[in-house]
Amino acid sequence: MTGIFSKVPWLSHLPNQLTLGRILVIPFLLLVYPIDFKATKVICALIFALAGITDILDGYFARLYKQESRLGALLDPIADKMLSGACLILLADSQALPAMMCGTLLCRDIAISGMRMMALEEGHTIKVNSLGKFKTILQDVAIFCLMIGEDMFDIPFRLTGMVSIWLALIVSLYSGYLYFEEFLEISTNKPTVES
Repeated sequence: MTGIFSKVPWLSHLPNQLTLGRILVIPFLLLVYPIDFKATKVICALIFALAGITDILDGYFARLYKQESRLGALLDPIADKMLSGACLILLADSQALPAMMCGTLLCRDIAISGMRMMALEEGHTIKVNSLGKFKTILQDVAIFCLMIGEDMFDIPFRLTGMVSIWLALIVSLYSGYLYFEEFLEISTNKPTVES
């Protein structure tokens, strides 16, 4: 693995390795979560939580080691959306989450990623706004709780997950509108307001 990292410059950076790690856990979750055992659900939820923590760490290390890059800024949200998207599909497939909600969240994320890439082509960067970060936190909490799917240690995981996912959906649609507004400003060459 070290040989691969040395041959591909962007892979030699710890933040990008953490981002790639989030992508690499997806096949495991897709294979293991459908196994109908309580233990596998909890294991998958914990792995998802650990992967989510790397999302915080990769940004921290990128700033710490001055390894921030446009590639990393693009790869990071792609990894996040791949991981959360895969888990949302697993939850919809297991009927822990309505398919309509899963589809709406996925379509919103794909649209935002598309706008980001189009803006990047024009030499602009659409940064993650505070509402977008809040939506991600709510969605990650919801996915973690819904993957467990039942109360444990007197913690209402199912209820917490459903409340969080509905809040995430509302914030998601509003923050998506704000991203779209910013994209329109960029595409018409109007000055953008940093959020």
